[in-house]
Amino acid sequence: MPKRKISSTASKLKKGRGQGSGIDYQPFLKVREVPSKGLSHRTKGLHTLRVHHSLSTLEHNYLQILDWSQQVADIREQYPLPLDETLSIANRLSIIHPPAHKDPDVMTTDFVIDIKQGERVQKIARTLKYAKDLNDGRVIEKFEIERTYWTEQGIDWGIVTELDIPDDLVQNLRWLRQGIHLEDLPNIDHGDVSYYEEALFSIISSNTDTSLAQVGKLADTRLCFEPGTGLSLIRYFIATRIWQIDMMKKIIPSHPMVLLDRTNTWKDHISNG
Repeated sequence: MPKRKISSTASKLKKGRGQGSGIDYQPFLKVREVPSKGLSHRTKGLHTLRVHHSLSTLEHNYLQILDWSQQVADIREQYPLPLDETLSIANRLSIIHPPAHKDPDVMTTDFVIDIKQGERVQKIARTLKYAKDLNDGRVIEKFEIERTYWTEQGIDWGIVTELDIPDDLVQNLRWLRQGIHLEDLPNIDHGDVSYYEEALFSIISSNTDTSLAQVGKLADTRLCFEPGTGLSLIRYFIATRIWQIDMMKKIIPSHPMVLLDRTNTWKDHISNG
């Protein structure tokens, strides 16, 4: 979606904004440069290993889903569209190029995503917008410029609203992200993680009617952990996909949690990592 220009386009491009891929990509717009609806976020990506800039909570929630997906190869947010091409498109469509009363501004697409398709990688473009804003005629005009640009590039473009984002999945991803790194568990001897994984799997498998919080406390007692460590390890094993659960059902610590599969042991995870 189009954003307000804070510094010159030439200056941003000279700094490498909107260029590169993976860890080297720099978004054209960053959170401190642009007023945003909702909360802006800076989040280190699991795929790219760099900080992502989300200009709204809606963008942040979508980013979390992309970052969790094993089909995603790369994520480039706040991606700039060539000004000369969007000006040409606006002229052909008889649409005023944003902004309406100042010099033409660079338009951006919220996310350009590389999706793994077997041996191939498919690029898609997605723009985020709250559903209520789709009734705004000017918003639709801007989107038509954006849609036309990507169509002429042969790239699939679409709009994502909050209605397309499963809330339970987002809530689960927020909870899991707190335990994604083993270094965040300072009281754990990393050399014993394989043993702990086996022990925790046994505990949770034999206490299927017990709440997740109580299973964590039971693990703390049996394994002589500091309080809360058992639950943190459970979260880590899910976050790293060693254990599989239904991510579309909200994780509620006061309720039992159903393990669907144990796709890896800790040893398998290390050897595949």
